[in-house]
Amino acid sequence: MGRKKKKLSKPWCWYCNREFDDEQILIQHQKAKHFKCSICHKKLFTGPGLAIHCMQVHKETIDKVPHALPHRNSIDIEIYGIEGIPEQDLIQHEKQGSYNGNSDGNPHNTDSRTDKMAINY
Repeated sequence: MGRKKKKLSKPWCWYCNREFDDEQILIQHQKAKHFKCSICHKKLFTGPGLAIHCMQVHKETIDKVPHALPHRNSIDIEIYGIEGIPEQDLIQHEKQGSYNGNSDGNPHNTDSRTDKMAINY
């Protein structure tokens, strides 16, 4: 028997906890979902880039990243793909494992209907 290979985790979006097959798809997701200007629909590369764009071009202030989880909507953190994700969040994500692409951040909630079903014995 040989050594076990350590599974590499899939790239994931820090803002919404969604996982992707490769980092290029993650970057496209971030640009389209989290870094898109709501006024002119320009797609930027980072949260701070979006804030600067909105201030310089539209004279509007953005205080949070659009479509992000409440505890992960800081516009000040420069994240591009998986680069720039805070170290403690990387460690926590590795410990918890896969999120199955749920945007609510709950790895066990795959079907909300099962929560509402009564079990009769």
